[in-house]
Amino acid sequence: MGDQGDRIQAEVLVVGGGVAGLTAALSARKRGARVLLVCKGSTGRSGNTPMAEGAIQACFQPDDDPGQHVRETLASGRNLGHRKLVAAMAERAPACVKELEDLGVEFRKEEDGSFFQYVSAGITARRSLWIMGGGPGLSLPLLRAAQNRGVNLVDDLMVTRLLTGTAGVAGACGINLRTGVFTVLEAGAVVLATGGNEVLYSLSDASLDSTGDGTALAWHAGAELLDMEFIQFFPHSLVHPESLRGVIIPEEVYFPEFGGGRLTDGTGAPFAHRYDPERGELTTRDVLARGILAEVAAGRGSARGGVFIDLRSCRREQLVEMIPALYRYLLANGVDVFAQPLEVAPSAHYQCGGIRINERAETCIGGLFAAGECTGGIDGANRLASNALAEGVSFGTIAGENAACYAFARERPDQDPAQAGLERARIAEVMDRRHDAGLDVLEVKRELQAMMSDQVGLVRCSTGLVEALVGLEKIRDDMLGRMALQHRGGRYNLELMEYLELCNLVDNARMVASAALARRESRGCHFRSDFPEEDDAAWRRNLVITNRDEQVVITGVGIPVCDGGPL
Repeated sequence: MGDQGDRIQAEVLVVGGGVAGLTAALSARKRGARVLLVCKGSTGRSGNTPMAEGAIQACFQPDDDPGQHVRETLASGRNLGHRKLVAAMAERAPACVKELEDLGVEFRKEEDGSFFQYVSAGITARRSLWIMGGGPGLSLPLLRAAQNRGVNLVDDLMVTRLLTGTAGVAGACGINLRTGVFTVLEAGAVVLATGGNEVLYSLSDASLDSTGDGTALAWHAGAELLDMEFIQFFPHSLVHPESLRGVIIPEEVYFPEFGGGRLTDGTGAPFAHRYDPERGELTTRDVLARGILAEVAAGRGSARGGVFIDLRSCRREQLVEMIPALYRYLLANGVDVFAQPLEVAPSAHYQCGGIRINERAETCIGGLFAAGECTGGIDGANRLASNALAEGVSFGTIAGENAACYAFARERPDQDPAQAGLERARIAEVMDRRHDAGLDVLEVKRELQAMMSDQVGLVRCSTGLVEALVGLEKIRDDMLGRMALQHRGGRYNLELMEYLELCNLVDNARMVASAALARRESRGCHFRSDFPEEDDAAWRRNLVITNRDEQVVITGVGIPVCDGGPL
């Protein structure tokens, strides 16, 4: 990596280039802070935001209000979400949507110019709005706004450690993948907005860079995490053809206004009402995903271990207008959604838990804030449909404004130089290993994914979770140290990035499996076959995770009570 490293200074450092990171950067910049946003990919064009279908929740209808949004979010999360956090999202979301529109984000409108809104799965009111152009229709206008408003954007820089001083977090360090140069980042406040950890699983509909970086960074720095056992599986992603594995078919295809697609078993028979007699396909994602798994287990699945979505009776024009990019993409790859049923199965979709924050997006470490999917406390045991973008824009805004205020009130941060030196030495040691004596990074990654999918997936039990933890300890204590890179150069060393991401994935896997073993009940998207019932008396509590000498430590914390309900 050379003898000299780089150093960049800012008042607010944002790590992550998706919706939460960009809104945090714009919010801090609006308050006059010097903002540096770093992204290990391409800001606004990598990560999960550009892959979003485009639904976002915000209350604009006369028969809806933020209170109802809060109640439905808490209910979907099986009452593990914190009311103050959910209320902050629900109350901020309408103003955030209007601000997005001012920044150039286009929403589908009615003829009278009002927002087009519809009822999403698990929701009773017309609250979901549709962003024209899907995820890129959101991320690219935010990127242009950040460029135009003076945010310092640095792409291809992977943050590998947070740096602390006497008064908390004082910046971060990592590797510039373009140049191969180790880089130290100084800041008075840091916002983590790094997305989720879905790459833990073999079948995922998330971006390939969803490797749990933020949760690992926070855990190593001493922050608290919570609800890490709750990984939401989207009920239906394509499993065939192989080239399209992991492409999600959105639940909007079931809506009556589009003609109502149907979910069928391997024989073509509908089955969703067996698992939710009232809502059928429009039930919550955890119920539908387990229903699909139950059909497959009963021998009623498809040839490739899934089921089918049949859209042949849908109204072509209306549905294509709703999902134009997805329709064109599938058609270009030989799949006409109106010609034949689509073979689908559940895929890892969303990290419901994460870094513990309060309603100001503060963590327990001074100067460290977090927003978006890498945080916990909003979704509880299961995220409600269309809440992901609402969380990102609401708490991105909150994190940015409070990070700016914190940085302004703080004297110049004092970093401990030894921390950056140790991190630089760790990366250099990996690059110096002999490849002919080492393990292959991608092979170990696939082993990790298979282990998580088989033993810490949709259905879990004590035996499988214990086996997974034993296997994860072997990867951490033995295999990570025996890996070596074929490519030793610094510039665009994607193999080095894969190794560093794998280290983060192992940390995340240990947290997910440990929390899943500790929670001896089934709740939301965490299902234990040996404890199949929900147990409020013993388990209506968050499991908080801390780091003690690099070991995962879990403490059960009761849900705070405010105004007669969970905070």
